[in-house]
Amino acid sequence: MKNLLFYGTTDYGLRLSNSDSLKFKEISRYFNLHIMTFGKLKETIEHEYAIISYIKKPKKVFSQYFYFYFLNYRIFRNFCIDKNIEIISAKDPIAALIPIIYKKLNNKRVKIIIEHHGNFLDLLLNQRKLNLQFLVKIAAKKISKYTYKNCDFIRGVEKTFTEELAKKYNKDFHYFPAWVDYSIFKRTNIARENILFIGNIIPRKGVDFIIENFNNFCIDNEFNEKLLIVGENQNASYFKKCLDLIKNNQITNIDFVGKKSQEEISDLLSSSRLLVMASSHEGLPRVLIESGLCATPSIATNIQGISSPFGAQGGTLLYEFKNANEFQTQLKEFYEDESLQLELQQKSYQLATKLSGKNSFGDNWNEIMKKLYE
Repeated sequence: MKNLLFYGTTDYGLRLSNSDSLKFKEISRYFNLHIMTFGKLKETIEHEYAIISYIKKPKKVFSQYFYFYFLNYRIFRNFCIDKNIEIISAKDPIAALIPIIYKKLNNKRVKIIIEHHGNFLDLLLNQRKLNLQFLVKIAAKKISKYTYKNCDFIRGVEKTFTEELAKKYNKDFHYFPAWVDYSIFKRTNIARENILFIGNIIPRKGVDFIIENFNNFCIDNEFNEKLLIVGENQNASYFKKCLDLIKNNQITNIDFVGKKSQEEISDLLSSSRLLVMASSHEGLPRVLIESGLCATPSIATNIQGISSPFGAQGGTLLYEFKNANEFQTQLKEFYEDESLQLELQQKSYQLATKLSGKNSFGDNWNEIMKKLYE
């Protein structure tokens, strides 16, 4: 089997979750899997299906990323030589810089894959406030152009943007969703009520839009079900804005329930009628697959990564970004038509099973290997 390295800053912890173990088990059917990432201590742990090499994480966030992406070459080179790494999958085009340099200087036979989760720069710059943002954008563009030009393969989670990148840089490609733990998210027969939002509480997710327009819908239609907002507060000022919207409008049927485990989210999805989204940017939203595995329909913005496949193949009603009238119209149609509810439940389940059912993740990685060596 080929020796595959996942290179990125994902924190798996010293003890793997059942979800990560299942993911690595699928991949281990085809590869000897190695992972290089950050940890609290510098150490290597041999898990059942993957060997993880942890690089000690610097204390400051900027130092962490700068060291990992730009100053980690010597450790990376020695690791790849020692483990005879044949395929390297970089988490994003910036993480691919050191692997590309390694290939050019040490091992031209190694294959470099760049993963992407939608438009990398848009997601980076919309999710975090960065000092000297224009300089960061210029540097990220130049590095991304260099790494995409010199990689061997592009793996994406969303079809349209993946195809655009592959065409632009004349690369072979394969697209499939990020890992979803199908063992946790299950279709059950729990009685359904209420609406869910699931995601980080940040401006890109449009939580304020959902609060305002769900409240208006409730007033206009004498609607009493609750909206539960599940997610981590990652932006204090934006979170306060959302809380003030609820307080100032005396809204009583919207609750922030905080961050939940995957098992808790599965239970919430299986007992809810509907998931709602208002994102301005997405790759391929994992939450829509998770909701589909629980046969929970959704209403979401008509943007790249959502319109296809979810809007096109079923399970999701679409509305134009920030179009309050369309959002409320879709809510009204959904709640007034039981046959539509059942149809969307079935379509969401079928699509999610197709995208992320048992063995699909490992099989997709096997397809990448075939394309790399055909």
